[in-house]
Amino acid sequence: MKHFYFFGLAVLLFLGLACDRGPQEVVIDSFESEINPKTVDFGASENSSISVDLAKDIKVCGEQSLKMTYDLRPSGYMWVARGYGLDVEGAALWEVKPKDIKWKRYKSISVAIYGRNSGGVLAFDLKDSGGEMWRTIIDDDFEGWKGVVCPFKNFFPRKDWQPDTAKKNDKLDFPIMSFQFEPRLPGIGVYYFDCIKAVKVEK
Repeated sequence: MKHFYFFGLAVLLFLGLACDRGPQEVVIDSFESEINPKTVDFGASENSSISVDLAKDIKVCGEQSLKMTYDLRPSGYMWVARGYGLDVEGAALWEVKPKDIKWKRYKSISVAIYGRNSGGVLAFDLKDSGGEMWRTIIDDDFEGWKGVVCPFKNFFPRKDWQPDTAKKNDKLDFPIMSFQFEPRLPGIGVYYFDCIKAVKVEK
């Protein structure tokens, strides 16, 4: 009887651990919807320009990717964002709602980027549940598609700008509500983005 008890306990423990594992990744956004000013929140300062489009010929996840074409001038700024709580309400087209992702199971967020090995720098920002903006930096030091894994611990609160309504507590509060990309070095270029995922790995 005692052996049966310990065997049953071991089975329950194993099943509990197995259920707790969950999927290794969750696709947040693969840009499978229409890509236009009604479905993407994007813009630039007066002296710079940016446009977005879908790309069916350069893709890595699903049927298409997000193409960003930009002309960033010195002292200019720009952004391309998707998610919830943005000025463009139609940009809330994630494949899963923020509240339905078990964020505590995941250590990183990943993005597939088609790089040009240009020496450029991309800021990858997240907006947390309190509206606070968090940033990590991605170097364009590769060519073609690369899955870039960005551990949550490597994001830092932006010091240059925060929304007036943000809860600025220097704590990454889940769920994440939106993400955005921002070229940081002046120049003209094109980037492609695909497969935004919450992942368990941490690099």
